[in-house]
Amino acid sequence: MKLILLVTACFIARSAFAEPYFVHCFDFRCKSSQEVRYSPQQWDSIIEIFDSQGMDQDREKQAIRKAIALMENYSGQITGTSRDEGGNYSPGSDLIKQMDCIDESTNTFQYLVALEELDLLQWHKVDLKKRRIVWFATHWTAVISENTTNELFAVDSWYLDNGELPYIQPIKDWQKKKSFPQRYNPD
Repeated sequence: MKLILLVTACFIARSAFAEPYFVHCFDFRCKSSQEVRYSPQQWDSIIEIFDSQGMDQDREKQAIRKAIALMENYSGQITGTSRDEGGNYSPGSDLIKQMDCIDESTNTFQYLVALEELDLLQWHKVDLKKRRIVWFATHWTAVISENTTNELFAVDSWYLDNGELPYIQPIKDWQKKKSFPQRYNPD
C-alpha cells in the first residue's frame, strides 16, 4: 500500500513539474526562431548530470558544460540546427540553420536560466550576457557568476560545433580574447 501511495505521489509531483521551454534562435542574429520543448526523458538526462554528492564550484562548471552540450544536441535535433558548425563561416559549404555568437549566446543564456529555474545550480547563478569588442569585431557570450566569489565566467559555445562542450573562462580573460584554460576546459 505504501508503495502505491509513493508511486502515485511521484506521478502527481512529476505531472505538476512544469519543464521550461525555449525560443531557440538561429540563422544569424536570431533571424529565425522555433519553440523548443524537451521530453520528460530528456529533462531527466539533463537533471541527472547534476546528481552528484561531491559537487563543488569546479565540478558544477563541468556539469554546466555537459548540460549545455546535451541541451544544444536536443535543440539541434528538434530545430534542424544539429549541423551547426563552430564559428560563423564554413568555407565551401552552404549549411542552413547556422548560428552566430548572438544566436549561440542567446540560446546558452536560456539553457542556463532553465538550469537555474530547476534549482540545479548550487554554486553559480546566471548573469547577463556580455560582449567584447576587439578591433571591429563584436562577440557575445552567456555568463555565470560564482556564488562565493562573484567572479564572472563566460560560457561560450560559438567556437564549437553543435553539441560539443562549450568553453568556460573567467570573463576578464575572455574580454581580452585569451586562450581558454585547460583548468575549466579539460578534454
